Amino acid sequence: MKARTIIAVAVPVALVGAGAVGTVAVAGMNVQKNIADHASGGYAKVQDHPGLSGDLVATHIETWYHPLPWIGKEIDDVSCPDLAAVRNTKISCTAKSGGTRISVPVSVVDVAGDAAPRVTWKFER
Repeated sequence: MKARTIIAVAVPVALVGAGAVGTVAVAGMNVQKNIADHASGGYAKVQDHPGLSGDLVATHIETWYHPLPWIGKEIDDVSCPDLAAVRNTKISCTAKSGGTRISVPVSVVDVAGDAAPRVTWKFER
């Protein structure tokens, strides 16, 4: 009888621990890094600054949004304006979730380089 009690107690603890680690790992997926290079299909010029095309940003958001309710919603039909490679730039993308339009805030976290800057950006769930 004791062995059954120990197993019953150990299993929920292990599942909770695994769920917490999975949530932290997936939560970090909303941070993306892309290079704003003329040679790539994801390049855009935004108010005289190099940047990322709205299509590239939308594709990343749609790919990384997660359908588990504690991580995020399942979305589709994502649309974004071009994102300038300037630190603290903010844009708002739109998407469809369960038949309703939602807003997805996007911001530039860091920019490294000049000619083809490496843009670190994130989106909110």
